[in-house]
Order: sequence, then structure tokens, then C-alpha cells
Amino acid sequence: MIWVTSDLHYNHKNLCRGVSSWENNEKTTRDFKTLEEMNDAIVNSINNCVKQDDELYFLGDWSFGGIESIYNFYKRVVCRNIHFIPGNHDNHIKNDKVLPNCKWGHHYNGFDDWFPTKDEPTMKDAPVCARQLFNYLPELTTITYNKQLIVMCHYPIEQWEEMDKGSLMLHGHCHHNIDNCETNMKCRRMDVGIDWKEFRPYSLDEILEVMNKREFKKHINKL
Repeated sequence: MIWVTSDLHYNHKNLCRGVSSWENNEKTTRDFKTLEEMNDAIVNSINNCVKQDDELYFLGDWSFGGIESIYNFYKRVVCRNIHFIPGNHDNHIKNDKVLPNCKWGHHYNGFDDWFPTKDEPTMKDAPVCARQLFNYLPELTTITYNKQLIVMCHYPIEQWEEMDKGSLMLHGHCHHNIDNCETNMKCRRMDVGIDWKEFRPYSLDEILEVMNKREFKKHINKL
């Protein structure tokens, strides 16, 4: 099965209502008392849906709290096939920084099938760069699923490939704050971030079920 999500913000202190320093934060934070509670909810929301051999398209903003959080979060997710489209908070991953807390010999996800050879006995201690954890994709990515063209980006865009033929535009970044805008309601564009009422990834099948009921227009400005 194929799943899509974004804006997980693992370990993002200010997004957790119980410990946030943001003022008037009822509308801008998640209703968790502690950061650990929020982190656990994020991990459980993914692992309860996305199985080890499923595919997960992630549309940006993976983690906060330092570069170590990237791998600390990754090793808790059971899915081995994460397609990564970067967001505005993914600079360590964009720049492919070396992960200080991950070596090739760690037995997690994509690294658990490594076996040293006679000529490479120390490979287990080799450093791992951030992009190596994922199938790293361009900031604007298209796929075809069940003959349906799907355009993916961290940010919502107003004109996308074959939108006049019914293609879909999936995005994050907005934390579902523009769900009721004219563009998202009347066109085949959808926020797939985790901050919706069920707080979990979407499957592509359920996205298609919703989006294929919507009309598609040649130009958004003619809606």
C-alpha cells in the first residue's frame, strides 16, 4: 500500500501545547502535555498504518531539536520505503549532513541487511549521511498511480502539470489551515499533512476516492 503524509515536526517543542513558548497557542499547537507524548503519537500514527514493506511519500518537515533527531525518529518508524520530498525545515537533510548518531553497522531499517566482507571489516563504522536514510526526491515530484497523475510538493502551488486533465496536487506546509479555501475545495489540490482530525497518514486510495469527486478546471483563477 502507498501512503502520504507531511509536517510531522517530530521533537518540535513549540508545536507541543504543554511545553510551547508560543503565546495564544491554542490554534497553532498540538494538544499534547509533553514532548514525549507528542513524539510517541507521531510514531504510533505512522506505524499503526504504514507497514514495513509499504511505501510512504513524505512531503517535508521531518524533525526538530537538532540533527540527532533525524535518525532518532527514523529508527522508530517500521517502514523501510520512505520517499522524501524536502520541506522548509529539512536543511540538515537537504545539505546531506553526516548523522552523528548513525553508522552503517546499526541494524535498523535499510541498514539491517549489511554484511561485512573480508575486504571491508570496518564498514560497520562508516558514517551515514542524512539523505541515505531515504529515497530522496526533487522538491517537485510527479508519480502515476492507477493511471492518475499526482504532483507532490511541500508547498501548495496554483498551477501544476495536467491540472486541466484531472491531475492531483498534494502538498503540506499549511497544517490544514487552508482546507476550506476556494482552491482546495474546488480543485484537485489537497493538504496531506498529519494535522488533520485523524492525525495519521493518508493512503493514496482514500485520497483518490475524495479527489475524484471534485471537478477540475483549466485555470484556477476562473473558478
